[in-house]
Amino acid sequence: MLKSDSRILTTHVGSLPRNPTLTDLLLRQEQGQAFNAPELELAIERAVQYVVGKQLEAGIDIGNDGEQPRVGFQTYVPQRMRGFGGESKRPIPRDMREFPDYERLLQKKGIVRAKVFNAPRRWPSFVTRT
Repeated sequence: MLKSDSRILTTHVGSLPRNPTLTDLLLRQEQGQAFNAPELELAIERAVQYVVGKQLEAGIDIGNDGEQPRVGFQTYVPQRMRGFGGESKRPIPRDMREFPDYERLLQKKGIVRAKVFNAPRRWPSFVTRT
């Protein structure tokens, strides 16, 4: 762990923007469509190198992969663990209903294609819900 007595160390959490090629490959994988696995691995490697480099340039002390290898955490979990699945059937978000231009922008970027809008809802037996 890094420590500093002269300044506050900086980091971030969460997703950083992905390039269109990586986004398309990740969405194809998530949706069970045909994709080129070596191309995806190379795209992930390059994207991680890019975002880590940008974090270093910006002075981030503790960098991360910016979620480049994943569409989103809630859709990544079922790829890595058993027991998660199903669909949440979420309603259309209010901002998309009230601002159709915003929805079109998200569709153009491919974001609406992601399962993040219909994330798995089943919980494994070892998770206790209250």
